[in-house]
Amino acid sequence: MIGNVLWMVLSFNFAAVCFAQTKSGQACLSYEPTVVKLQGTLARKTYPGPPNYEDVRKGDRPESSWFVVLSHPVCVDEDKESPDLNPAHQNIRSVQLVLTQEAYKKYKGLIGKRVIATGTLFGEHTGHHHTPVLLIVGRMEQKK
Repeated sequence: MIGNVLWMVLSFNFAAVCFAQTKSGQACLSYEPTVVKLQGTLARKTYPGPPNYEDVRKGDRPESSWFVVLSHPVCVDEDKESPDLNPAHQNIRSVQLVLTQEAYKKYKGLIGKRVIATGTLFGEHTGHHHTPVLLIVGRMEQKK
C-alpha cells in the first residue's frame, strides 16, 4: 500500500515537472517571492509616456526602460494566489527591468553587454510595463 502511494506521488511530481517545462527542457520560472536569474543582453528602449502613451513627436513624454533580451525563451508559471495579476506565460524572450535610480547609475555601463540579472518576477499591469513579465532587480552582473 505505501509503495503504491509513494509511486503515485512520485509519478504526479514527475508529470508536474514535465508539464512546467519549456521546449528546451528548462522548468518554468515562478513569480515573486521566488528569486530567479535571467541571462541575456541588457538593452534600453524609449517608449511614449504620459499623457497619451502614443507618440513622443505629438507631445507624449519619452520614457526609457531597460530590458534583458534573453539568451533563451522562458516560461513563467501562473501564481496560484494572484492568477489575474501574475498569469502563466510561454515563450518570453524579453523582460523589462525595474531598478532603483542608484541601480541605473551603477549598471549603465552594462548596456549592450551580456548580463545575469537576479531578482523577482511580477506580471505587467500598467501602461509603463512593456513586457508581460517584469523583473525587480536585486543584483546584476556582466556574464563572463
